[in-house]
Amino acid sequence: MILFVRLLMVLLAVELGYCGYLISDRMARPLPVLPAAENIDSRLMTDFQELARQAESGSSKEWVRLGQALLGQGFYSYAENCFQQARQMDPHDVLAQASYAFCLDRTGRMQASTREYEKLETLSGTADEPFTSRRHYLYAMGRNYLREENAEKAEEIFRLNKGFQPADYQLAKLLVRSGRVEEALPYIERNLAATPNSLIFNQLQAQAFESLGRLAEAKQARDKVEHALALVELHFNTALLRPYSKRHGIQKEVEAFNQLLGRNDMDHVAQKLDELLKLLNARLPQYQATLISMLEVEYQRKNPQLILQLIQKLKANGVVNAETMQFEAGAYMLAGDMEKAVPLLEKMLEMTPTIEVHQTLAEYYGYQNNPEKRDYHQAKKTLLLAMINFRNNRLKSAGEAVERSLELNPQDPQAWFYNAEIKRLLGDEAAAIAAYQKCLKLNPNHGRAIRELELLNRSSSPE
Repeated sequence: MILFVRLLMVLLAVELGYCGYLISDRMARPLPVLPAAENIDSRLMTDFQELARQAESGSSKEWVRLGQALLGQGFYSYAENCFQQARQMDPHDVLAQASYAFCLDRTGRMQASTREYEKLETLSGTADEPFTSRRHYLYAMGRNYLREENAEKAEEIFRLNKGFQPADYQLAKLLVRSGRVEEALPYIERNLAATPNSLIFNQLQAQAFESLGRLAEAKQARDKVEHALALVELHFNTALLRPYSKRHGIQKEVEAFNQLLGRNDMDHVAQKLDELLKLLNARLPQYQATLISMLEVEYQRKNPQLILQLIQKLKANGVVNAETMQFEAGAYMLAGDMEKAVPLLEKMLEMTPTIEVHQTLAEYYGYQNNPEKRDYHQAKKTLLLAMINFRNNRLKSAGEAVERSLELNPQDPQAWFYNAEIKRLLGDEAAAIAAYQKCLKLNPNHGRAIRELELLNRSSSPE
């Protein structure tokens, strides 16, 4: 009996010890802190709570997932705590380290952020993960030094990142600003060889040539800016965070429904979008975006009544823009009421000129036997086509289109300006001067025409 009692006591002691260990372990684990997001998006809060539950009893990976969810919604400070915990649990977690540094960066603690980015140099991680690519975190460090106005350290970091276009651009810009233009030019020229129609590198080349007094070359570079369409990404924050923002809450539902827009079954898409709208709080940005998507679907379904109802909902939320005006006009056109559609289309053109709307109005005024307004809109449509060709450096096609536009509306100063630009770029200076003069006769305050005409007159006058 005594032996049995002793055995019970031992078992009780073991059980109490194990329970004590569980309790102390549970108490030692940090509790995730969440933002109060119930009034923003209840589904998002549900996702946060589930991820927090997993993190509470999980590993660094679960803490990283919670941090990413918070990061994707802009809750940087809350995300920072999660990544900090993940780093403590696994000091070799490169994604936790990089994400922690990014949170410090986003909340304005540049020096601390840079120190944390530097630690990534000793870690090995997956280069294609957001924030962990060496090119990206070196670039982030360089930008931190720029924000601290430490040009010397920024230059040093950007030099380490040679061949990465954003870093090359920042380095070349620093060199130009500090008077080392000859050193900057190889960086600029190498990137222009890779991306000839880069907007920022053409602009920087023009600035470099101007500072060297090479004005003819600077003018050529400025001309190329007119045709520069390629953009070099200099700020990666949105692109890096976008995948996280789509994983949770209403945004996840929005993305799922957005995938349906490519389907031909507009009735099914309309039903799903209607279901989504019922889930959304009117204060959420997704609410307005969903209404716009519904407008597109209902226009395809040729349902003018519902389009006008959706327009009223958007107006009630303060949304009135060129896009909604075009849909409202489209609804009246579907209903056969051109008297209500035409003023909306005319007003919309004041905000955002489009080829399609000018063509619609040209056809309408043609049916109304109003050749003056018909030709005006046909000319404007043709000018827009000319400008597309101009910006894509198709000068011959652009010139032909401008000539057609001027035949229809010779009183348009903008058409004369582009006529002059094309003539100048094709080497016909006399025709260019005459066209600039016609532009200025119609609009004496056309600043670009004044400047270009002065430059041409200066270059053609005898020394």
